[in-house]
Amino acid sequence: MSQTPTTPPPPTGSPMTRFLRGFWQPLMAMRLLLSTRGVKRWAVLPLIASVVVYTLIVVGAFWLLWDVELRVPEWDFWWRIGAWLSTVINWLLVTLKWVIALPVIAGACYFTFTTVGMVIAAPLNDILSEKVEKVICHGREGSKLPLKLTPILMVHGVWDAIKIAVRQLFWTLLVLPLLLVPVVGFVPLFVVGAYFAGLGFVDVPMARNFLRNRHKQPYFDHRRWEMLGLGVAMQLLFYIPFAGLLILPLGVTAGTQLYCDEDWPKLLASKSMEPPRGFVPPQRD
Repeated sequence: MSQTPTTPPPPTGSPMTRFLRGFWQPLMAMRLLLSTRGVKRWAVLPLIASVVVYTLIVVGAFWLLWDVELRVPEWDFWWRIGAWLSTVINWLLVTLKWVIALPVIAGACYFTFTTVGMVIAAPLNDILSEKVEKVICHGREGSKLPLKLTPILMVHGVWDAIKIAVRQLFWTLLVLPLLLVPVVGFVPLFVVGAYFAGLGFVDVPMARNFLRNRHKQPYFDHRRWEMLGLGVAMQLLFYIPFAGLLILPLGVTAGTQLYCDEDWPKLLASKSMEPPRGFVPPQRD
């Protein structure tokens, strides 16, 4: 006998309460990472992988710039004045090269560290998320799927990630002209970036548990305020010098905590959806 889908209860509290719950989630994640034995190493590995790759990228960029020569030929006029003038100009060109290149390299690393780091350390982030989920759910068995379906799952995961990235690009381009508005023009861009940052961290355990975008969307609608709060917290944390390096393990841990807070069977039933094959919903004790 078929059962009538029931609507899952809304997250408790007002939108502001739920926003603050997501905002403080990184602090709860830090407490879990520091107090749980055996999880710390998995939190450090994604960070090390991202730092190593970025170090290689920066070293490579400096190596290429070192070989780029901006110089004028030595001038031979006005006795020694031409030679002196060409020397001064060459010194100014070299100085200008580094004055421009250093902020560009630093800015590129600053604004792409999180996004690129999530890609570089994706397998390690999955392991960290799995370990955190086992801690939260007290050693539950993870989701399982036949090995032959793993490549299909990977393709689906990449395709879903591309669709989310396209959505983020669309909203970013939509609000980008608002930067021309004095004082408050950056707020819409910050909100868009924060929302998709929170979504990206919550998406790690979802993708690992075989959930597709059609399964994820009800959660995104259901928990948008918590995800926004998480994203804002992580964005602000990234503005703190060097503390931004903690954003990957903290974000993955916090996103996994929010994922485990949901009653997934009831949520999927409310949309008349069957859970994906191999999906084992998290259950907090």
